[in-house]
Amino acid sequence: MEEDELWNSYLYEGTNVLKNNFGIKDYHKLKEIESTISFEKLLKLNIKPLDLSCDKEHLKKIHEYIFKDIYPFAGQYRIVNISKEIGTFLNIKDEYTIDKYIDNIFKEAKIKEEKCYSKYDFSFLLGFLYTSLIYCHPFRDGNGRAIREFIREYSIKKSKELLNENLELDWRLVDKKELNKHLDVAHLYPAETGLLLYNALVQIKPKDKRTI
Repeated sequence: MEEDELWNSYLYEGTNVLKNNFGIKDYHKLKEIESTISFEKLLKLNIKPLDLSCDKEHLKKIHEYIFKDIYPFAGQYRIVNISKEIGTFLNIKDEYTIDKYIDNIFKEAKIKEEKCYSKYDFSFLLGFLYTSLIYCHPFRDGNGRAIREFIREYSIKKSKELLNENLELDWRLVDKKELNKHLDVAHLYPAETGLLLYNALVQIKPKDKRTI
């Protein structure tokens, strides 16, 4: 199938509206419903994160959970190339491109985990994971929300395993303008993102403590 055909396979014919489980063909109405549903799902995850292994399947399950009521492609890797105003993301060469790329991300993360001894080290690990996954942009839509939630859940579980601390990445404390600057090339300079995330790593208070 040609690239144009693949791209159009996600859309209702003659529109720029993604095929969805509601059959909505109005772009703005779909975005409004998507925003409401995904917000509610993220609130639920904030209370009870998924009990998974901080790997690629975990990321896919998060995307599926957030968007399964909206899109038929929830939890599935994209099959088209994507570019936005902020730049171009990982180019797909074949059906295995994204899976292989993500495997390499988590292999590298495992190596970095072994050298993670402090909150400072941990913030750089998170910076690497976030920028790498964002550049990969594994899903057709909803990448930012799914990846940020994955990083938050990863921070809770891995801070306990690696540092014996109860930390959580609070995205409300991250400068979004700086985070999104040159996002398509941020994976080449993950330390800069790591610095942004350092002060957003906060202790989970006992009364708010969550387990995953």
